[in-house]
Amino acid sequence: MEGSHTEAGGPRLVIHGVRGSTPTGGTDTARYGGHTICMSVDDGAGRVLILDLGTGLRNLQADLPPRSDGYVFDVFLTHYHWDHLQGLPFFLPIYDASNRFTFHGYGWEGMGVEELIAGTFRPPWFPVALADTAAEKEYVALNGDPIRVGDLTVSWTRLNHPQGVTAYRIDGPNSSIVVATDHEAGDPEFDEALSVLGQGADVLIHDAQYTDGEYELHYEGWGHSTWTHAVEAAQATGVGRMVLISHDPSHSDDAVDAIVEDARRSFAHLDAAYEGMAIPL
Repeated sequence: MEGSHTEAGGPRLVIHGVRGSTPTGGTDTARYGGHTICMSVDDGAGRVLILDLGTGLRNLQADLPPRSDGYVFDVFLTHYHWDHLQGLPFFLPIYDASNRFTFHGYGWEGMGVEELIAGTFRPPWFPVALADTAAEKEYVALNGDPIRVGDLTVSWTRLNHPQGVTAYRIDGPNSSIVVATDHEAGDPEFDEALSVLGQGADVLIHDAQYTDGEYELHYEGWGHSTWTHAVEAAQATGVGRMVLISHDPSHSDDAVDAIVEDARRSFAHLDAAYEGMAIPL
């Protein structure tokens, strides 16, 4: 797996999980990967920014060398659906008292960040409760102010998904990346919010779970976009590079290849996210 820093020391966002909805195994998904969404930026000195806690968190765990003084994790959650939380109960650093976690996110219907994360991290759905894990934990409700994480600045906006979703922009020393996963395009207010967040950014990582045909026949209103929606968002924000993510669990690697081929006819500098992809910041 590629590390989060270049040899020259520049930060990189590494993608550890790429699937939407549910993990998907098998030989026909091996090239892009079958884990659900997780990304990270490691400063190389013990501080790690994590975006979402899907099963791709296992790949991040494998990439973290042991540290006698522990790690400081800043976790930014897009939302609380299972596929974006499934990795946390199996992430060994949460059980180590030398580590510190700060979880950032929005509340929902009177529930705060801690309660929302802990909902499926407790008996009888899991044998251990989140509150009983050894790592130090803090829970922070997002407000309108950007957050500094080392030499990174994180800002955000709300987008369109059942129970809500947050898009994040990460500005690094050299470039900026916007992550808009689990967003269904088509609502003018939310689409404009994404366009504003993305102005001047270098890279847009955008939900492209469905083809246009799948969306029209079955999935309108389900909270995800097509590659056409993603390309339209990239054009609206003016980014130079586009990365498609939230690959549908029914899409094989060959099916993702076909989506990329179609999408590149409208936006040339475009790729599909794969496990281990690293994007400079």
